[in-house]
Amino acid sequence: MKKGARNMKRDRRTRIMRASLIALAVTVAASIIVPGLARAHSEHAMKPPATQLAAADAHARHAGHANHANHASHANDDVKLPEDVVVRFPDVKLLDQNSRERSLKADVIGDRIVVMDFVYTSCTTVCPVVSAIMGEVQQMLGGRVGREVALVSLTVDPVRDTPTRLRDYARSRGAGAGWSWLTGSTTAVNDTLKGMGTWTPNFEDHPVVMMVGDGRSGKWTRFYGFADPAMLVAQVESLIAARAATRE
Repeated sequence: MKKGARNMKRDRRTRIMRASLIALAVTVAASIIVPGLARAHSEHAMKPPATQLAAADAHARHAGHANHANHASHANDDVKLPEDVVVRFPDVKLLDQNSRERSLKADVIGDRIVVMDFVYTSCTTVCPVVSAIMGEVQQMLGGRVGREVALVSLTVDPVRDTPTRLRDYARSRGAGAGWSWLTGSTTAVNDTLKGMGTWTPNFEDHPVVMMVGDGRSGKWTRFYGFADPAMLVAQVESLIAARAATRE
């Protein structure tokens, strides 16, 4: 009995020490990672879209990764509130992750509600967070993705992000049916980004935004920074409800 009691005490001390070590590791990791993400969030979110094309220079600079850190070091401004915006769909063809030629408006969005983000696969700062948010939206919407709702990720780096590269990236992010990943020629992608109000001359400085729109009514809302997935889904639900109200 005494030996058993000693063993129980020893096991209890071991569990306490293990829990303490885990707690310490989590605290240290949080002290390193969380502030970095917070800075990336606050610093990257408010870079305004530019109005002149300089894609060749941007890609040349990216080749040496000289400005890669700038993607997570924008001006330290407050995140803007969501706002309704007007978008324009240029008459261009894009390529999805399966190398199919697609029109964003006619083929990808069509008559559906859409949640859209803007990323590039070599990004290691904010883009993985944005893709994770989209993954949460995908999970929350469930079977409606692909039927009522389209998820769209448009690259801002069409030179590097080929359909094959996007397909591999999409798989790594758990993208399912109904989540399209789009690239294309530099001209086609830049024209599309300009139409959505999210183009910048240096793609590494692209604003952290997500958009929710209605392919039927043309109502679009832009969300700045790391949007709460529940907020994006709520906007989807609002657009679906608005459709139902017009049928009554």
